[in-house]
Amino acid sequence: MNDLFDGILLGLGVCVPFGPVNILILSYALKSFKNAFALGFGAFVADLLYLSLLSFSVLEFIKNDLFLNILSIFGFIFLSYLAFLMLKPVKDINLHKNLENTNIFSNFIKGFLLNLANPYVITFWLSVATMLSTKQNPIYLFLGLSVSILIWIFSLSFFVYKYTNLFSIKVLKIINIISAFILEYFAIMLVLRRFYDF
Repeated sequence: MNDLFDGILLGLGVCVPFGPVNILILSYALKSFKNAFALGFGAFVADLLYLSLLSFSVLEFIKNDLFLNILSIFGFIFLSYLAFLMLKPVKDINLHKNLENTNIFSNFIKGFLLNLANPYVITFWLSVATMLSTKQNPIYLFLGLSVSILIWIFSLSFFVYKYTNLFSIKVLKIINIISAFILEYFAIMLVLRRFYDF
């Protein structure tokens, strides 16, 4: 049970701080629960993929500087693109129907690529994979980790969507602009930390 509890705490430690994924979930949830959850779930699947591959030592090449440099550049471009999309004008229509017709799968792919293109995600899961190898019951740590991340993704998507009526169009525009700048900040920091030890 200790390993399960450790996994839950670790999962909360991973997902509660507001990074690029949480910023996007929040922004998408203002218009559509399904799209917000799909994006978060895509990021979660990328996490599981990295953790699985690292646990079986499949990604030994990630220690290669060239690979991490390419990944950082791709991450910068992708985050900048998402930030640009956030600056699209919010239409003065029913907010809950604004994104209902968009492709849920495309939002899943956005979340998946967002975490896949972040070298710091790989570094984190490398440390988790090492931790798993030292546990007597690693499956419980993995289970606790997975459950807490999924609960967070669902809760953030659901509660923001549920109370969208508290936000006016003007507030939504401000949130989108702030979210775009935060995403661009993460994009720039990704490059600065990788290439300039910022």
